[in-house]
Amino acid sequence: MKYFDPIRRKTISATPEEEIRQTVITWLLETKKVPRHAMETEFSLARLERGNANRVDIMIHRFREGASVREPWLLVECKCTEKSSWELLQVQINKYLRVIRPQYLMLSLGNDWRFLEQTEDAQSYRPIPELPEYPA
Repeated sequence: MKYFDPIRRKTISATPEEEIRQTVITWLLETKKVPRHAMETEFSLARLERGNANRVDIMIHRFREGASVREPWLLVECKCTEKSSWELLQVQINKYLRVIRPQYLMLSLGNDWRFLEQTEDAQSYRPIPELPEYPA
């Protein structure tokens, strides 16, 4: 089985993690009204930090607000429950946060989604019940 990724505009092999990623992409596009041009999948952090091999599952930019690539609106990390845990997901997110500081975080462990927002002092993140719609 394969998926057509509307962001990368190519066919992707179906894996448990890819199924989760495609579900999140569809939800972001349809429910949160994120424009496709603001979204990137498999964003390589090597673009921001030489030698960094990490890839962010989904990153949504906020260039209209004048934010840099290092300050996206949202960073999403997706994992399947068979291969990960909340603790391992947190370790991975912490690696990303050394390089980028998104306004919001979305963590997906299977169909269990958690949302966080950056605190006013931009030093940490706090849980929120729901992700707001993408700013118009």
